[in-house]
This record gives sequence, structure tokens and C-alpha cells, in this order.
Amino acid sequence: MTTPAHSTRTINIEGAIRAAVAGGAPLALLIALGMPGYAAFAMFAGFTAIFGATEPYRQRAVTTGVAGAMQAVCMAAGVGVALAGSQLWMQAVGLVLVLVFAVCTLSALRSIPAQPIFPVFAFLVSSLVPVRPADVPVIATIIVCSVVWAWLVAMSGSVLRLVLHPHAPHRFRPLAERKHRSLAVLRTPPALWETVALNVVGALVAGAVAETIPGLGHPYWAVIAVVSTLPALRQRHTVFRAFQRFIGTIGGTVIAVGILLLEPSAWWIVLIAVVGQFFAEIFVARHYAVCLLFLTPLALAVSWLSLPEAPELLALDRVAQTTLGALVSVALLFVGRGIERRRGRALGATSAIRTV
Repeated sequence: MTTPAHSTRTINIEGAIRAAVAGGAPLALLIALGMPGYAAFAMFAGFTAIFGATEPYRQRAVTTGVAGAMQAVCMAAGVGVALAGSQLWMQAVGLVLVLVFAVCTLSALRSIPAQPIFPVFAFLVSSLVPVRPADVPVIATIIVCSVVWAWLVAMSGSVLRLVLHPHAPHRFRPLAERKHRSLAVLRTPPALWETVALNVVGALVAGAVAETIPGLGHPYWAVIAVVSTLPALRQRHTVFRAFQRFIGTIGGTVIAVGILLLEPSAWWIVLIAVVGQFFAEIFVARHYAVCLLFLTPLALAVSWLSLPEAPELLALDRVAQTTLGALVSVALLFVGRGIERRRGRALGATSAIRTV
């Protein structure tokens, strides 16, 4: 009997289910325990499961483990800043250190996603959540347990494939080729450090400008918009990605505000998080703007559990700060292209392939 061809209908289904379960289960447990204020920590730890989603499982074990440790370290740094008073200069210094750490780690892993959006997001939000020294053991337990859970969920497919793949191989998405990885990338001059510099300059400029705009809050969203659209090592920066970020965020914000105005219960937020994470993973590779229609409500709704605010103000800040971040990102693109023309060679961060 011939083996059926791989079914394109199941592309991304495995990864989407894992991402939804990895993030949704810890959130549900926190809600059941009456601890919604810690939801953001569980969410950022749950993002561990999306790293290396198509890699062979032996390599994925390393990728996901390192990514989980990275998320935990960035959240720990954020909590430290929060305990110290979350002063602006502390956030800025911490942001620079997190960007250097995250860009170097993700470049060495050659992971997907390649941009440092999740570690930066984890650090910045963690630095703003009100915490007391007495909360640290609970927060540490939530982070560690959620990361371990996400790692186990990410690796669960190896068992499913072992049991079910021989009987229905067409039901499983083919795994990618094993990547060649080496710490030598950290000694690659000057490509890696040009990538780091682009992210640091873009993040600091966006954050500084956002802080000076009267009447707007959440300046970290401008930073997130920059680091999510700037290219990773040896990727090409495109204006189209910044445009997709802008359009998708506006649409996702409208959806999120409509949901939050209904004053959903914490359990509805869990459902939103699960559905949002599932469909964000389905669309992220090919339709980034559509992905953001699901990812933005997820981020806003879960953040709302930890930092409750008026939905209308959230919407205004989200759209304005994302627009600012996109403009900074595009400005850096043109500056980078100008440097390339003068130097006669591509920058390390804009060198060969399109950002996906």
C-alpha cells in the first residue's frame, strides 16, 4: 500500500496546538487558584513552546530548553527592576542588556522566531507588574513550572510521532532539516554586532520618543514594535513587514477593545489566550498581519489581567505606540540602506534573505 502524500491541511496544526496548550494550561491553573495577577509570567513562560517548532526533536530539546531559560532570565531581570522601583534608567539599562543577550542567544540557536520580541516583551512587562519581595518565591515557582511545562509540551510530539506516525504519516507535518549551529557566530565580525546595534538604537530611540509624548502611556509597545520588525542576523529588513505590523495591530486592537469592553471574566481571558495563540501560530509564517489579529488580543487581554486599565486608553496607546515603533523601524531601514551604499556591502542585519 502506498503512503499518502503529506496533507497541506495539517500544516502548523501540531505547533499551534502545542503553543495553545503550553500557554493555556498554566493560565487556567492560576485562574482556578485565584491568582490572575500573575498571568503575564505564565504567558511569557508559555511562549517557550513556540521556539524550534519545526526542528528535529533532539535539536528541538536544546532549542526549547535554551529559549525557556532565556525567557526565565529576562523575566527575573524584569522582576528585579520592578522590586528596585522600576525607574526609567533601570528599564533602559536592562533593555540594552536583554537585547544583547537575546540577539546573541537566538543568533547562535538559529531559531524561529529569530527576532528578540518575546524576551524583550517578557522583561518590559515584568518590570512594570507591581511586586513585593514576598511575591518572589511565588513568581519564581510560576515561571519555572510554566517553562518546564512548555518544554514538555513542545517535546510531546516525539511520543505522538513514535506511536501514531507509522500508521498515519500524512497526518504529521514534515520536520525541517537539522541545523548546523556553532558558537562561532558570536565571533562573526561585524554582522552580529551590527544586528545588536540596530536593535539597541531602535529600541532606545522608540522608547525615548514614546516617553516624551504627552497623554500616552505604555511606551514599551513602541519598543516591541521596533524589535519585532527589525531583521535578525542575515535577514533582510522590509518596509512591508513594518506595514503588516501596523495594519495587524490596529485590527487586533479593535478586536481586543471590543472584547475588554464586555468586561470578560478571567476564564474568558483564558479562552481568548488559547484561541489567540492557536491561530497566531497558524498564520505567523505566511500572513503576519492576520497573525497579529489574534496575537494582539491575546497580549492585551492577558496583560489586562496583571495590569487592569480602561480598554479605550489601552487602544489609543497601542495604536499610537505601534505607529511610532513602525516609523522608527522604517527610518532605520533607510539609514541602513544608506550605509550599505556608501560601504559597498550589506549590513549584517540586512544581507540576504527576507524577514518572515
